[in-house]
Amino acid sequence: MFNLNDFLLNLPLPLLDHWGYIIIFIAAIAEALPILGTFIPGHTIIILGGFLAKLGILRLEAVMVVAAVGVVIGDLLAYYIGRKFGYDFVIRYGKYFFLNEKKYRKTKEMVSEHTGKALIIGRFSPFSRALVAFLAGIYKIKFTKFIFYSIIGGVSWSTISVLLGYIVGEGFQGAAKYFGRIVLAAIILIILIFFGYRALNKRKQVFVKKHSLFLALNAASIYIFSKMAEDYFDKESTYRFDLWFNENIILIWRPWLNKLMVLITNIFSPEVLLAAAMLATIYFLIKKNWYKAALIFLSSAGGLFLGAIFKYLIGRLRPSGGLILESGLSFPSQHSLMALIFFSLVMFLFNEKIKNKLLKGLFIFSNLFLMLSVGFSRIYLRAHWFSDVMAGFALGLFWLTCLILIFAIAIKLFKDKKYDRQQQA
Repeated sequence: MFNLNDFLLNLPLPLLDHWGYIIIFIAAIAEALPILGTFIPGHTIIILGGFLAKLGILRLEAVMVVAAVGVVIGDLLAYYIGRKFGYDFVIRYGKYFFLNEKKYRKTKEMVSEHTGKALIIGRFSPFSRALVAFLAGIYKIKFTKFIFYSIIGGVSWSTISVLLGYIVGEGFQGAAKYFGRIVLAAIILIILIFFGYRALNKRKQVFVKKHSLFLALNAASIYIFSKMAEDYFDKESTYRFDLWFNENIILIWRPWLNKLMVLITNIFSPEVLLAAAMLATIYFLIKKNWYKAALIFLSSAGGLFLGAIFKYLIGRLRPSGGLILESGLSFPSQHSLMALIFFSLVMFLFNEKIKNKLLKGLFIFSNLFLMLSVGFSRIYLRAHWFSDVMAGFALGLFWLTCLILIFAIAIKLFKDKKYDRQQQA
């Protein structure tokens, strides 16, 4: 039976042991700083520290101490910055952490008139948390008064945040008995992505109708990948199907079909598809189409890198008795991953150029057929298990849709920034 605790504790880098405390400490400091506190998910990292403490990976009391000390140090740094650079800092850099004149005046009144309330209660607001200590420095609040309320607020907020993560971890362990740990973690990730998508779209109107499809595909890919991994570790339904499929695939082996499958797996190998993707990247760079060049390069190179990481972490061996000689680990299939990214990119980038409905349908069908043929060839040749191929498709789909959504956010922010500059000019 797969144990998430053992899996995390045996990662190749000790990021979840002593390095985990350092990460929590740095995140707690950043959470109290202007600009950094707006962009770095320090609160989420602190809650995650409590979650890992419940799983027994970190010690609860140590997480509480490093989080509290980090928050107070962050407050001291923010107070010093505010006292040293003052209002000029707000005028010059306020736009980078969404501090406009209206928010500035509101926070100023709260800090100057109710310092204790601002440093204790204001700590629980995502906006004011990264500003109150900084503004206390600007208005030169008496240091002894500031540090008193900073310690009370910082210790209270960090303790509650860590305990929240600890309670979530307790619920996670209970629910994991029914869903499985990996699948449950995937469900939580899907929920967070949906909430982030909705909140961002409500605030910035980033996404259009077609992006909801990419969001749904992203969620489905996360679930499928987690299910394949869970079933492998727990030796459940898909794992048993892997064994049956691998044993019976030889019943359809034919000399001509063997040659065709070898041809498909060689022509559409990750190396060949990556080379084609790099040529396409160079072409779009020459055409100064930065969006297509970046999307092709990051999805192809990044996808293969992501697949290599999961191969190493999961460490599944390949089937024996294959028609071709393959070395290395099996899960997920890099052939399937790269095929999905490559042929999906072809459809995504060129589908709108085909106006004829019959030709468009043929174009889509051809790309899907080639993609599925690559995956089937890996199973047919006994180079991969069925779940390896499904996981490869899922991971490729996740990475590609993730990049498309991230690019949509980046383009929207760039356009907004360009518009602001034009308004100021």
